[in-house]
Amino acid sequence: MKGWQITSKGEFGLIEKEASVLLDGQVKVRIAKAAITSTDGALYLGQGEYPIIPVRAATGVISESISDEFKKGEKVVISPYINNAESPRAHSHADQKKDILFSDIDIMGVTIDGFLRDFVVLPQENVVPIPDGVDDTEAVFVEHIALALKVLDVLGIKNNEYVAILGGNSLCNIFAQLVMYYHGIPIIIDNDKDLLNICRANGIYYTINPTETDCINRVMEITGGKMAEHVVFESRARLPFSSALSLAKKKGCVALMGFNIFADKMDLNITPILRKQLTFTGINNGYNEIASAVNILANKILKLSPLISHKTTFDGAPEIIKDLALNPHSYRSVIIE
Repeated sequence: MKGWQITSKGEFGLIEKEASVLLDGQVKVRIAKAAITSTDGALYLGQGEYPIIPVRAATGVISESISDEFKKGEKVVISPYINNAESPRAHSHADQKKDILFSDIDIMGVTIDGFLRDFVVLPQENVVPIPDGVDDTEAVFVEHIALALKVLDVLGIKNNEYVAILGGNSLCNIFAQLVMYYHGIPIIIDNDKDLLNICRANGIYYTINPTETDCINRVMEITGGKMAEHVVFESRARLPFSSALSLAKKKGCVALMGFNIFADKMDLNITPILRKQLTFTGINNGYNEIASAVNILANKILKLSPLISHKTTFDGAPEIIKDLALNPHSYRSVIIE
């Protein structure tokens, strides 16, 4: 196995190890495509424990399998979630329907080694076959799709309900497209004109740039004065969290969506939650939604190619991660081919 490892803050090193012996219930996967995200930049800048192989999203090809469930050469998408309960094999299909807390799982590329390597050995329940007709480049977005599906499930959005989304990055774009698919009405709010243009190109009708338009007045106008039934704040949004609470209707729902690695930078004032009797929830993983996310891909519901801003090679990945860490808003999703 050959991989790039962040050895300490701001330092990369190339490592080579003997291939792991395959155990019962495991598969060996050759990494085919992977995605560099802002999580990798945060790890590079010191928001994590070292050493660690970064990158949390990947597709691959089965290289070796003991069981007959997977065939050599089969294309798969990889779930980064490893259940760290009493036994790594402890969770059954029924268990996967339960809510999994952050403390219950390790996330490859965040808390344990990820996919910036040529091969990985992992539990076979962590790979899902890529359906025919699905581009494996688009399949690297599966974790984003899974997280967005979990938010939809938690909020229980009904037909024609308004959903204000603070943030216009790839995760927010995917979430907004899914809101439309399930007959909600998304309103994307971001101060990045390029991200808003991509949202509009993907069919998201209502977009607001708070540097140009009064957010509260515009949302009031769009919703006919009632404000949004649901407000979703993405943890990397370059907007004050107080904006989310201002845009929610009385007794509405507010959700914090995203990854723990960014949440410690947020300044939360809960007074409006009490004053408006808002329901507040946080969703940080899509553990039990991976298979559903693959089904979404198979049904060609989402426009994903506009979310990709750069492509690179395995050898070029460290330099991209370094630059992304320093210039995070110059990138969307970066694909490693």
